[in-house]
Amino acid sequence: MKLGLEGKVVLVSGGSSGIGKAIASEFAGERARVMITARRIGPLEETGKELNEFGGRASYVAADMTNEDDVKKAVAKTQEVFGSVPDVVVCNVRSLIKIGFDEASADDFRTSSEQCVLSVVHLAKAVLPTWKEKKWGRFINLGSVSTLEPHRWHHIVLGNTFRLAAVGLMRSLSNEFASFGITFNTIAIGLIDTGVSEKIVSESEEMNLQQAEPQPQISMKRPGKVEEIAAQVVFLASERASYY
Repeated sequence: MKLGLEGKVVLVSGGSSGIGKAIASEFAGERARVMITARRIGPLEETGKELNEFGGRASYVAADMTNEDDVKKAVAKTQEVFGSVPDVVVCNVRSLIKIGFDEASADDFRTSSEQCVLSVVHLAKAVLPTWKEKKWGRFINLGSVSTLEPHRWHHIVLGNTFRLAAVGLMRSLSNEFASFGITFNTIAIGLIDTGVSEKIVSESEEMNLQQAEPQPQISMKRPGKVEEIAAQVVFLASERASYY
């Protein structure tokens, strides 16, 4: 299947490790031009070097997607390096605060809303004017299965709240801009075999799961792999996914 991604410009936030890195690698394998962002420069440099060593065309910029100026900087850097604003945006921003409702402050709720919702707003605002002119664009947000049914883990109340808000935003954007040939999709990610998932699992006494053992609540009886998420993202970003 030809995905039509060769030469496309892709911005992957959180692209220096884990799922984001796997997504960036998958796009590079499709001969797309990839800009990865993260807050720390060290891992970005390492991942950028790896992508280019394996024949990709990649660059990187340190940026915080919750900061509007940083997002503008990342898009400007992409245009400077590749001659175009991103054709594809992958918003991979985690809800970093793990806390119960009693302990959560109003500031914690604001911070989590910035991570889950405003990151999408900033990125969409930065690329939509160009996408509307070109009549083409792909925006994929990495969400959570908690948007289908909120996690019972008490320390994920913020993620439960604002991941769902992000889905509402993405659906609204999809409805508003579909006629321009622009698609917005959210991938509801569950337990994936990454260090982040392992940490969440180890903190949850209710689940009491071991990463290496069969997972009875998952139909496939195992965690997902980062490469499997990456393959979904790349398909949704492709020419073949024009009606999704």
